[in-house]
Amino acid sequence: MTSIKDLKSDHKNARKRTDRSAELIKESLQRYGAARSIVIDEDNRILAGNGTIEGAKEAGIDRIRVIETDGDEVIAVRRTGLTEEQKIGLALADNRTSDLSEWDQEMLNRLGEQHDISLFFSQDDLDGIIETEAEQLPPEDFAEVDDDITTEHRCPSCGYEWSGKSS
Repeated sequence: MTSIKDLKSDHKNARKRTDRSAELIKESLQRYGAARSIVIDEDNRILAGNGTIEGAKEAGIDRIRVIETDGDEVIAVRRTGLTEEQKIGLALADNRTSDLSEWDQEMLNRLGEQHDISLFFSQDDLDGIIETEAEQLPPEDFAEVDDDITTEHRCPSCGYEWSGKSS
């Protein structure tokens, strides 16, 4: 297999990329090139690295090299041709893109019902994910913003209007 098009996304992926994480993955691949392996199964389904493949497609990378292994050895990617600054940027991007992604609470719940995920998540972890997602939702009585919304303050310089405290 030599084409990214032959790979299948993991429909059970419990990780969601935010716009920012997806953009950073693409930008990193454009800037530094490919440097991290992904994991696929015998049917070419992506087990780890869905975001990397999405970013690679966006960055115009379409070739892949498959290394067969049964998991009894670590596969290392030796990335050559990078300056010291690029090496630092690559390492930071690799770690930061994961931080910027989010858990798909619905998929995580489904996986938890079908599999034991306690090795990866304590109940406190799962409660925190649920709580974080709930915090991101607007309250039910939250008024939709439109042209008819009443505001309390208006900036005389730019015309921006808002309600709440005006320091």
